[in-house]
Amino acid sequence: MFIIEEMVAPQSLGSFLETYFGKVPCAAPFQALRFKDLISWGLLEEILQKNHPDCWLPYHGRLPEEKMLRQGTLSVGQAQRGVQEGRTLLVRHSEQAHSALAEIAKDFRESFHLPVDIQLYYTPGGEEGFDWHYDLEDVFVIQSVGEKEFRLKANTVAPRPLPRPLPKDLHFEEERNRMEIRCLLKAGDWLYIPSGYWHKARALSTSAHLSVGVLTPPH
Repeated sequence: MFIIEEMVAPQSLGSFLETYFGKVPCAAPFQALRFKDLISWGLLEEILQKNHPDCWLPYHGRLPEEKMLRQGTLSVGQAQRGVQEGRTLLVRHSEQAHSALAEIAKDFRESFHLPVDIQLYYTPGGEEGFDWHYDLEDVFVIQSVGEKEFRLKANTVAPRPLPRPLPKDLHFEEERNRMEIRCLLKAGDWLYIPSGYWHKARALSTSAHLSVGVLTPPH
């Protein structure tokens, strides 16, 4: 059985795809318990010690001003100091940096027959990694450690299909949709965010999650 089939059970994968995929958000508690406590500081140190070239310390969407922290590689000490300062440790394309994450990406690729990448977020309690934004990918957020509250809004600003690549300024200030969904994720929960959906998140405690991105072709 594929991971996504476990996550959407008891409904079938076909039913999930027909009802939610590419359309509306969906969440489920306790359906991703295999990932609870998967992300540890030890796993992050393994990645950092490999000099993975896509590690960052954003704070509300902004990268550090220090030149040495804008290279994409971080030492363990730099990452620790960044987290202590309230920054999120973000590892993009983390499936390229650790075998356990590579296996997860492989499973999702075989499920969807589409390109998949995984972003790893480690966020101190009370902090946000990014402000309102949307992604090209359909995203499965898998909460591994702690609690995080996600806020979501349907996007009436961006045309469909979404422009590729995404512009630097997404113009959230032009969004007039006041309807908002709030979703609290605890370790072992998951949330599906359709491509193009506005979202932001705040860690209520020290939080670690995976964002598994499935890139659907433009249509």
